[in-house]
Amino acid sequence: MAVEGLHVLIDPDRVPEDGLPAFLDAIIRGGATVVQVRIKQGSTRAALQYIGSVRARTAGRLTLIINDRVDWALASGADGVHLGQDDMPLHIARQIAPGLILGASAGNAAEVRAVAALQPDYVGIGPVFVTPSKADAGEPLGLSGMRALVRALPRSIVPVAIGGIEPGNARGVWETGVRGLAVIHAVTTARDPEQAVRGLLSGSHL
Repeated sequence: MAVEGLHVLIDPDRVPEDGLPAFLDAIIRGGATVVQVRIKQGSTRAALQYIGSVRARTAGRLTLIINDRVDWALASGADGVHLGQDDMPLHIARQIAPGLILGASAGNAAEVRAVAALQPDYVGIGPVFVTPSKADAGEPLGLSGMRALVRALPRSIVPVAIGGIEPGNARGVWETGVRGLAVIHAVTTARDPEQAVRGLLSGSHL
């Protein structure tokens, strides 16, 4: 399954379960390639029900990534898991779930070098800009900082930019050499998610 292109991050607060069919169909029409479910609170049972609804609508249409939780990814039949700096170490996740796509997070050169050595399938690098979606995000890298970190990654690992990206600034981010963008606010709050996705992809050379 693809990890290049547009990653749309969702949760039950931003996209309630009864709104999933229309929302997921819209982002697929727009050209998104990945949906990542990012659930930080609530019960495991409720999370798996939500993820199951996403899986039912996206199987064979979008790559499904689960944020933080290897067990949820395995239980739900998701395609992969995204692990942050404080989550399960990548090498352990690879041992437990060798068939999953593995994504990692990095926000500076030292973190990029460390995660690259563990050979994830992709690395989410950011924040590029100030973001309203993650209170504990670090200082924005800007386009020049993003470009430098992209160059530090081996070609075998897909760089995915995240943080404050919207249709109006996406072209500049694509020009840093990333092969994916990850967004929350820009699509989940858009009046027309399909057009928001198209706008975010318009500067892509993939």
